[in-house]
Amino acid sequence: MGLTVAPQTQTCSPVERNAQALQPLPAEADRRIPDSQAVSGRQDLAWAWLGTPTRRYPHSALGSPVHAGSVHALVKSRAGGWAMVELVLPLNRVYEDRVPRIVDLDRDGREEIVLIEADALRGASLVVLGVDHATDGPRLVERARGPFAGSTFRWLNPVGVADFDGDGQLDIASVVTPHIGGVLQLLHARPPALLPFARALDVSNHRMGALEQDLAVIVQQPGQRPTIVLPDMTRRALHALRWDAPGQWTELADLKPLPGLIERLTPLPQGACATLADGRTLRVTLSH
Repeated sequence: MGLTVAPQTQTCSPVERNAQALQPLPAEADRRIPDSQAVSGRQDLAWAWLGTPTRRYPHSALGSPVHAGSVHALVKSRAGGWAMVELVLPLNRVYEDRVPRIVDLDRDGREEIVLIEADALRGASLVVLGVDHATDGPRLVERARGPFAGSTFRWLNPVGVADFDGDGQLDIASVVTPHIGGVLQLLHARPPALLPFARALDVSNHRMGALEQDLAVIVQQPGQRPTIVLPDMTRRALHALRWDAPGQWTELADLKPLPGLIERLTPLPQGACATLADGRTLRVTLSH
């Protein structure tokens, strides 16, 4: 196995999140918080977006002290139509995020929303929201939550979702405190909790103050567990990490130096396209 880095002749095009939307984007989504994205699902959750801009948690990890006080979604009702639902946070919480992540985490045919939620005293945590149909109409409810980052203004940034330990169930990868000693964390989804089961040090997937949250990719190769490719804390080199039995990280290549600071990693088959701070682009390939 190895990791190769070579000049890329084309720019790194962002991943298209909304190529096959189930429904048109509702007009209400125009009122989402600044610099955030409305994201479409593929099954029973047509759209999700963040609303209710607030400055009550003045942390600027994403470049602005304005965060979301609510999340909104267009979901399929039991009657087969589409309904608008929302979840409003208490005054001590915000969604310190810009991109709702829609995924069928438990593979039951119903999608969930994964978000970064921050508490005024305990910092950020990952939360999984689902649609509850037990009442008169659908509503958003919390399905699972991970550990808090520890204190005010401590943040985390998700990497993505995959079956990292080969047990047939999807897990979540995230980097805790990516600016001050980043820790890659893998979590089992065991509602009502997200339970950490693996950690790796000296990683980052975000630059403080940047709006860009995509600075890590998950590479799935035939017959292998998923590999996470992401920068080290300097953002001048790349790790390629895989969680292997009997419970240890495998570094699939020597730490790969880069010719500049990395700003974004865009998924490509068997690797990624890396955008550097000076505008150069590189092809990153994970080889057998």
